[in-house]
Amino acid sequence: MLLRVNLLPRTIDESTDLAVVIDVLRASSTITTALQLGAEKVIPVSNVRQALEERNRNPEVVLVGEREAMKIPGFDLGNSPVELSESFVKGKEVVMTTTNGTVAALKSRKAKRITVASFLNLESIAKHIEREKGRVEIQCAGSDGEPSLEDTLLAGALVKRLGDVGINDSCWIASFLYESVRIDLKDFISENGVHAKKLLSLGFSEDVSFCAKINLYDLVPLWRNNGFVRG
Repeated sequence: MLLRVNLLPRTIDESTDLAVVIDVLRASSTITTALQLGAEKVIPVSNVRQALEERNRNPEVVLVGEREAMKIPGFDLGNSPVELSESFVKGKEVVMTTTNGTVAALKSRKAKRITVASFLNLESIAKHIEREKGRVEIQCAGSDGEPSLEDTLLAGALVKRLGDVGINDSCWIASFLYESVRIDLKDFISENGVHAKKLLSLGFSEDVSFCAKINLYDLVPLWRNNGFVRG
């Protein structure tokens, strides 16, 4: 395995066997939770117009998204895993557009395979990556064009779990950061993460706490026909 960490998303091509998309706060946590609750598929799109076009195609789709962390007017839900419920998403397609996470996912589309990682499904994703023999890229979404603390920590957790097999310096940066704070992970993110502090100031403390939970789900999202389904 050749393991690379991208602290900010880059356009991935066909030479990558597996892309692992990370946006801990909150898109990858929301995608994982939606599939856990029975969503048929989560479809990332670039913008609001495309999301509304998906609703025109299928009036039953659930629109999820945010801009500047707040729910987009006219959408059903914001980008919040704790807002989701089984009764709302089970058996339905969820169409999502967010500031950072869906961008990272769409930049990964040309990889041979794509999955989504969060702390919620850390162990399941680590086991999935371990079976990969080729090139793996951990694609951190970052926040507003800057690397994010929580994404880097999750990337580091995966690198450590996989046995420090990284091939670029970002692997070691992420791994060392995770190892240094892993005992107080939740508090460290809340107290030091710029995006976490922004969410807290906007009243999303429950989201921040929830997204720091480890191995809540045994679930591997897989990319199929322009969206993520439960693997």
